[in-house]
Amino acid sequence: MELRHLRYFLAVAEKLSFRGAAARLHLSQPALSTQIKALEDELQVSLFQRSTRSVSLTHAGHVFVEEARAVLNAAAQAEQRARAAEQGLTGTLRVGLIASISTRGLAAILRGFVRRFPGVRLSMFDLPSPEQLRRLRDGELDAALVRPPVGFPELEYKLVGETRQILAVSKLHHLARKRGPLAWKDFDKEPLVMMHPSMQHGFYDGFLSECSKAGAEPYAAQYANDIQTLLWLIVGQFGVAPTVETMVEMRRPGLVFRELPSDLPPVQTILVWRRADVSQVMSNFLAGFNVPNIAAKL
Repeated sequence: MELRHLRYFLAVAEKLSFRGAAARLHLSQPALSTQIKALEDELQVSLFQRSTRSVSLTHAGHVFVEEARAVLNAAAQAEQRARAAEQGLTGTLRVGLIASISTRGLAAILRGFVRRFPGVRLSMFDLPSPEQLRRLRDGELDAALVRPPVGFPELEYKLVGETRQILAVSKLHHLARKRGPLAWKDFDKEPLVMMHPSMQHGFYDGFLSECSKAGAEPYAAQYANDIQTLLWLIVGQFGVAPTVETMVEMRRPGLVFRELPSDLPPVQTILVWRRADVSQVMSNFLAGFNVPNIAAKL
């Protein structure tokens, strides 16, 4: 049975005339009659009662009308969904991100994507960079917003933002109260609150290198496994922490930010995806990060 047979049947059922249905379908009447007879033979039922003057549906024909319409409607919906998927208008996109880039700039990008492609469901996962890259390689994520480096040839990436490093400190801490700019030597013997080594992805390397050049030796006093715990430890005066300027948006009572002594290399945010697995949905998502003056704040 083919979809055209169902269309032929419905045309006859609606017209109750082989001649009228044939005209609508642009077929000859004998050809249409042959197709309907082939359908009845395949189903092993009579769908129409025929006479020289009229055509009517049998009981089986009445039942088959509803089923045929349902099949054709489902086929039409399947066709529409396939075309929408080809254009990236439907689907699911699983995106990982690190908490420090959960900013208004990123929210604006994601809102813009959702407005343009409301049929695509975005699933967001707050994960450290190394875990995002692992899940991306294993096919558990479709895209990842991380700090470099990537280091896997099967992954493609693009730079989507840069931000400065600053110091997060309790307002009661002596570095918060110090007059004038901070110096790298101020961090000698200073306790640091840091993300766990498995999550750092090289983030602290530049800060520690500058301290070492100045002869300062800060030390890791506490480790945290998430940003909220890190901030809580800082407010609790367990130590200070270099962080990114975008964290200023995460206001917390008792937490202040200070400029670091000199400009460190900017902290980059990159968008990563599997090189050999770029769907139209992903292409549309990537395009959203080309918005001027928004991605630069990530």
